[in-house]
Amino acid sequence: MDKIIIRRIQGNCAGRNFWPGLLSGLVLFSFLFSCLAVRLPAQEKKKEPPKVNPRELTASLIGHAHIDLSWLWLWEESVHEVGPMTFWGTLRQMARLPGLTFAQSQAAIYEAMEQKYPDLFQEIKKKVKEGTWIPVGGMWVEPDLNMPDGESLARQLLYGKRYFLDKFGVDVRVGWNPDSFGHNWQLPQILKKAGLDYYVFERCAPGNTAAFWWEGQDGSRLLAYVPPGWYLVNLKNGVRDLLLKTYQNTPIKDFMLLYGAGDHGGGPRDSDVEAILKFRNDPNHPRFEFVNPENYFRKIEKLRVDYPLVRRELNFAFPGCYTTQVETKKFNRRLENLLLEAEKFSSLARLTGARDYYPDRDLDEAWKIVLRNQFHDILDGSSIGPVYEEVMGYYREAEGRGRRALDFSLETISNLIDTRGEGWPLVVYNSLPWERSEPVEVELMFPRPVQGIKILDIAGTEIPSQVVSVEKIKGEEPTTDCDKSWRKVLLLFIAKDVPSLGYKTFRAVEAKSAPKYKTSLSASKSGLENEFIRLELDQKTGWWKSLYDKKLGREFLAGAGNVLEAIADEPPNMSAWEIGLKDTLERLGEKGTSVELVEKGPVRATIRVRHQFRNSEFVQDVQLYAGLPRVDIRMWLDWQERNVMVKAAFPVALEKPAATFEIPFGAINRPADGTEVPAIKWIDLSDGQGQAGLSLLNDSHYGFDVKDNVMRMSVIRGATYPDPEADRGSHELAYSLYPHGGTWKEGLSFRRAMEFNSPLRAHQAMIHHGTLEPVKSFLRVSRANVVLTAFKKETGYGSPGFVLRLYEIFGQETEVKLELPKEMEVYESDLIERPGPQLSPKTATVNCKLKPYEIKTVVLR
Repeated sequence: MDKIIIRRIQGNCAGRNFWPGLLSGLVLFSFLFSCLAVRLPAQEKKKEPPKVNPRELTASLIGHAHIDLSWLWLWEESVHEVGPMTFWGTLRQMARLPGLTFAQSQAAIYEAMEQKYPDLFQEIKKKVKEGTWIPVGGMWVEPDLNMPDGESLARQLLYGKRYFLDKFGVDVRVGWNPDSFGHNWQLPQILKKAGLDYYVFERCAPGNTAAFWWEGQDGSRLLAYVPPGWYLVNLKNGVRDLLLKTYQNTPIKDFMLLYGAGDHGGGPRDSDVEAILKFRNDPNHPRFEFVNPENYFRKIEKLRVDYPLVRRELNFAFPGCYTTQVETKKFNRRLENLLLEAEKFSSLARLTGARDYYPDRDLDEAWKIVLRNQFHDILDGSSIGPVYEEVMGYYREAEGRGRRALDFSLETISNLIDTRGEGWPLVVYNSLPWERSEPVEVELMFPRPVQGIKILDIAGTEIPSQVVSVEKIKGEEPTTDCDKSWRKVLLLFIAKDVPSLGYKTFRAVEAKSAPKYKTSLSASKSGLENEFIRLELDQKTGWWKSLYDKKLGREFLAGAGNVLEAIADEPPNMSAWEIGLKDTLERLGEKGTSVELVEKGPVRATIRVRHQFRNSEFVQDVQLYAGLPRVDIRMWLDWQERNVMVKAAFPVALEKPAATFEIPFGAINRPADGTEVPAIKWIDLSDGQGQAGLSLLNDSHYGFDVKDNVMRMSVIRGATYPDPEADRGSHELAYSLYPHGGTWKEGLSFRRAMEFNSPLRAHQAMIHHGTLEPVKSFLRVSRANVVLTAFKKETGYGSPGFVLRLYEIFGQETEVKLELPKEMEVYESDLIERPGPQLSPKTATVNCKLKPYEIKTVVLR
């Protein structure tokens, strides 16, 4: 890919301000204005503190250069231009003004300097040892904090903190995300579990106080700080008025200020240094003191001050970012799932004793790519178009590494299974820690032509299967014609009772003709039905008329469902960031549409709905499976519109519903007030009596709103700045509706969402002897409210153990039993994988206690 570097007019080395042209300067102004707008008013009016002499106040100064790794420029420019000029310039200012301190986050940019500019990196190491250059943040980048999975945020800290420890001997204690667009409610615990006690941020501050205690969902507390004047303070005209104003709302007299040019890097300016020299002895100006952020926090923590306590998430900023640049978001989700799955089966392959190998390098490098592209401007969709071309290249590299690790591990395990028996063995793998019965597609290759195939379970019982496509020889067009001889077949069947984090062997056996099956599934052009659900569609519009749960005897729609609403989306500026919804332009289908039954088999039936809106086309495959209590929608779209947003809407027949949304390592209730909010794999509406609910699952989307009893998922939008072509072109996505009894807890909606995102995998194995039985579970978690997110080898090439991560989602104190792959010693740990107290000597089962909403990491050796 061509490297596109955007050059800018720059001032002298020390006084760089690096604004990318007048237009970008206006964008920065809009950023600052928007940030102020999202701050919430203080909960109660405080008495004005006594008047203070400015000289009684202290400006604890820390030089800083906020570096947007990719925004209006590419990552390559950050590596070869922004980083070197910022860091050399800062070193020059340190030489000019002894004692000057400088804080820099984001291990990714440090690693780039280490690899590309080793001389510069050595100078940085000297300053770190001296104590004037302070690594902060502890994360790989300054990421978005709402859309990455909880496990991704754990890896941000694992890779970031370990880098700072390995390269500098620094155990970072100060979290640092001044520019991230909101902060999820589990973040205090996530940071605390990684050894961080303090947090610096700017956006979504709760009121006007600079310092407060932030309490997470589980009760973990951080001392949080909102630096006065933003994170780009210019000291040129002094800070007297700024500190006097801040003092009115914060009962301390010492305020840490982040000064220096930023975004496109920069750091302490010449004007900053000159101002320090000018004002530090001024009797009418606050005192200046160079500070280490960790030392500053320790100092204000020891003060006898009753800081406000905030118990909630700190959101929301820039809701357009939950949807803009959908392909980047899709790849983020896809690669999160892939790498977690590859880690699990690579760990199992090693634990079986088949090989003393684990793909550390492939997984590490893949994770670093995913983590870097979770940088807030990249994942949030607020960068220029060439950034996303660059990102896709990196994503493809990460996907290749992840697939190589996964395929090799599945092949290794399959080679150990005793697969002797009739026909061809199919090993179906389950990466989740509970037993599952779900559809699985497998591509079968045959050494000779066959006339038909039937699937047998482990007991030799024939189970229904369905041919999706057939290919006779290489180069022929796929077909479902079962009267021809087959060579390559894509087959679909329901794999029942696949064990927890394990596998089950099925067999594909040659048949004289294509088998016929009768199941609970029925289909017509107007609807689909199985033993759980009856779905009815309107033939003229393609909208859902009825979603009826047969087991509950309950209708779940209060009006037309699965309606794509095209809405005018015209924010006054910053269209990638902001949403400006106005009139509904069209409910797709109201002018007529195409509805046809395209698949009618014993396992799956599909109704295809086609919509046209202006120059854009939408194709929805509405699918129902035999034996599954959910309706899936696979959508393909060709998007050509600007300043329009499309939402999929579902009016739900529930009284006084409660809205719940997945967040990293948990779930949160929010008001059903129509606000555009982030969620990860699922949202849910359940009635006020806790009798029933409807969950909306998805495979790649993050923006939702719920107004009263209507829940909507944001499908696509047409932002025009900074990328005028954002999201134009072809896209594919999937979502699913899951009706259930009780609330999302009784319905286990989080499990259904994980299943939707991590389907069963089928592997065609060879026939051979083996030491492993045909069906096996490697690991079990006894309690449904305890979610396992990771099973991996300890980080480090020579590390001997394995890591399990769990979290409690219901808010209940819980004791859970873990059934392990073999006898191992069990230690409690943290997110950085530092072993703590031993929980159990060598054992194959261990009981762990989790507090409500707790995230727990254990090391197995």
